[in-house]
Amino acid sequence: MRNDDLPARTPHSAFRTPHSRAALVDALAGEHRLRRQALAEQREAERWMARATFAEERGLLELASSARTRAARHARMASLLSQRAEEMRAEVQRLRDALAATQGAGRAPPPGPSLEGRFAALELEAELDRIRLANRGDAAPPQPSEPQKEMEVS
Repeated sequence: MRNDDLPARTPHSAFRTPHSRAALVDALAGEHRLRRQALAEQREAERWMARATFAEERGLLELASSARTRAARHARMASLLSQRAEEMRAEVQRLRDALAATQGAGRAPPPGPSLEGRFAALELEAELDRIRLANRGDAAPPQPSEPQKEMEVS
């Protein structure tokens, strides 16, 4: 596998919307793919080391040297792919943090009491105030205000 066969690093500009779920899914898939490729390269390195050992046992030193060279190349590639997978892991974590920070953003606030319910509560409170004042022995309970008169007429 040559360097130009490697998957290109994902530039940060590819994640213009870091809060999007799609960017997170893409980053996770990229990390998984890199780890799978690194594992395949590691297996190839082990395979070529076994071939090198086999060639040495039979006295084929030139063939063993070539096999070790290929094993080293596969091991370097596995290391490089693992390093890129770790970079992708950091990117995945950054995207997860950004997504978690925006959970709930853009949603409507939870519904509060309805307008009618708030008016009813105000009317009850005003009525309780009138009753309390009447119980204290005040001469006359206060008259309802203009908005309350309008509500009573309606």
